[in-house]
Amino acid sequence: MSKIKSIGMAEARPKLTQLVEEVSGGGEPYLIVSGSRVKAVLIGIDRYNDMMGRLEDLSDSAELLQAELDGEATMPFAQHLRKPKKSKNSVSTGS
Repeated sequence: MSKIKSIGMAEARPKLTQLVEEVSGGGEPYLIVSGSRVKAVLIGIDRYNDMMGRLEDLSDSAELLQAELDGEATMPFAQHLRKPKKSKNSVSTGS
């Protein structure tokens, strides 16, 4: 990943369509700046989805590692997939 570009909000406003096309086509993200502070990041949806997927994977891995460190029972993912699924609409009766 190369250096992230920055653009002022006033400059970005009339170019928004062009900027969106650029980042959605795989271009580098833009930091949107106002008053010398970064206010937002303009990033293409494919890159965003990739980042969110990786973040979810990392979070799952961290939870698994923490469970192992805490001595909680874990199971291989393939075994988890074979477990009978509970209905999402079912309500627990607490018994």
